Parts: sequence; structure tokens; C-alpha cells
Amino acid sequence: MRSWIILLGGLALWAVHFFGLYFTGSIFLSSGTARSIAGLFTLACAAATLLLMAWINRQSEAVLAGWVSPAGRAGAVLALIAIIWQGLPVLF
Repeated sequence: MRSWIILLGGLALWAVHFFGLYFTGSIFLSSGTARSIAGLFTLACAAATLLLMAWINRQSEAVLAGWVSPAGRAGAVLALIAIIWQGLPVLF
């Protein structure tokens, strides 16, 4: 189970962020409330992704297969970049 969390955790956080922003934009349209919620949600998802990366680094390599940790880190880095990229329009 731990391997699946490592492999898919970052991508799942990216999906949660995407649907959260879509939901926020659909409900609040382009109001100031939508920008505030989207900004806070982006920060929360980015922080959760950083915590996931720290957790992956603490896992024992002896327990995991040799490719699980690098693949999980790559997925988490991709998710962090995507979360920040999707959150950038909130600033403008």
C-alpha cells in the first residue's frame, strides 16, 4: 500500500487541486472570494505536496523497490510544478 501512495500521491494531489479550482471557479465565478479561496487552496496543496516529498525521502529504501522512490519523487515534483502553474492566474 505504501508503494501506491508514493507512486500516486503527488498525482492525486494534483487532481484534487485541479478539481478544487474548477469547483471554486464554477461556484464563485471570478469574484474576489474565488481568488482568495483558490490562492489558499493552491498554497495548501503545494504544502501537502512538499510534505509528501519529505515523507518519501524518509522511507527506507530497503522496504521499497529500487524504482519506487525515484518515480514517486518525479511524480511529486511534476505535481508541485503543475499545482503552482495552475495557481498562477490567481495572482493576476
